[in-house]
Formats: sequence, C-alpha cells, structure tokens
Amino acid sequence: MINDVDALTRLTGKNASTYLKKNHPRGRTLCGHFELDREPAGAWPGVPFGSGGTADAKVVDATMAKGMSFVARWGSACGKAFDAQQFLAVHAQFDWMKDILKGRQSQPWTEFRAGE
Repeated sequence: MINDVDALTRLTGKNASTYLKKNHPRGRTLCGHFELDREPAGAWPGVPFGSGGTADAKVVDATMAKGMSFVARWGSACGKAFDAQQFLAVHAQFDWMKDILKGRQSQPWTEFRAGE
C-alpha cells in the first residue's frame, strides 16, 4: 500500500501515454482528456473529440484512511481547465450541447476530514 499522497496526486494527474510512450494528454492517459482525441478510444465516449474525461480526482493513503480523510481536486486531476466555449468553437458537431455543456476550472488539491 502506498503512503505517499504527493506521489499519488502526481500519478492521478499524469498525462503520460503508455500507448505512445510520451507525455501526451489524451483519452489514453489516467487523466482522460478525450476532448483532445481525434479517434475514439473505446466505448466511452465513443466519438472523436468526445467531451468526457475526468471531472474530479480523489486520493487516499493508508494513514489518511485510518484518520478518515482524503485529498480531492475538483476538475481535471492534472489541473488542465476545460473551456466549453473554446471546445464548441472548434468542434461544431457538438453544437447541440451549447446550452448544457459547462466549462470546468480545476481547483487545488484539498484535504477533507470526517467531522468537518
């Protein structure tokens, strides 16, 4: 079991492609930036440039679990923001989402504890 929260947050936000063997933010990374993929990579989202991917990230190690706490980040685990207006301007095939697709800024990693 890993007891290094810093290492876990770095791993969770990793944009290294094991397929391409380089840093390449796309759907085949732990962070899951499907909005940057020209080709669908599996059943979800199943279309080129699908707007799915990580919406938040949570990390806990053994010490934190014993203390009923964890760290989390709202938005992409790597910290990359999703700009819905920019995405829609480039990908007109998703215009049908213009009233429902929201941008998402990533927030900093924050620790949460039971009882707060």
